[in-house]
Amino acid sequence: MVSFNRVVLAGNLTRDPELRFTNNGIPVCGFGIAVNRVRSKSEEVDFFDITAWRELGETIANYKKKGDPILIEGRLQFSTWQAQDGTKRNKVDVVADNIQFLGGRSDGGEGGAPGGGGGGQSSRSGARSQDDPGLNEEDFDDIPF
Repeated sequence: MVSFNRVVLAGNLTRDPELRFTNNGIPVCGFGIAVNRVRSKSEEVDFFDITAWRELGETIANYKKKGDPILIEGRLQFSTWQAQDGTKRNKVDVVADNIQFLGGRSDGGEGGAPGGGGGGQSSRSGARSQDDPGLNEEDFDDIPF
């Protein structure tokens, strides 16, 4: 049987990215995103924890903040650990492989994000014009799920 573990999410950061380093000095960035799920007359929000490693994580930590739109491409990772009270805990995270900065800069102070970097990410927030909104929800109407 073939296995496939791939996820693509577009949403807004729910908190400022937190950049930390492993004992070996490898950068790892953790943040959350909120993704709107629109049903015919109602709207719900799903929340996801994201982890980005190395240069990809550093780029996100340097250029993104709470509320910024972002597109994440990555994989799901299941973790199990024992809490301090002795209970067994489980969690599913998204490990980012590629990112796309969505929307334009609202502060106008910086010239834009770098056009590339580690992990093959594409981050072009400074390259979009005001007339190009990025993702168009109409493009997703014919998706069967």
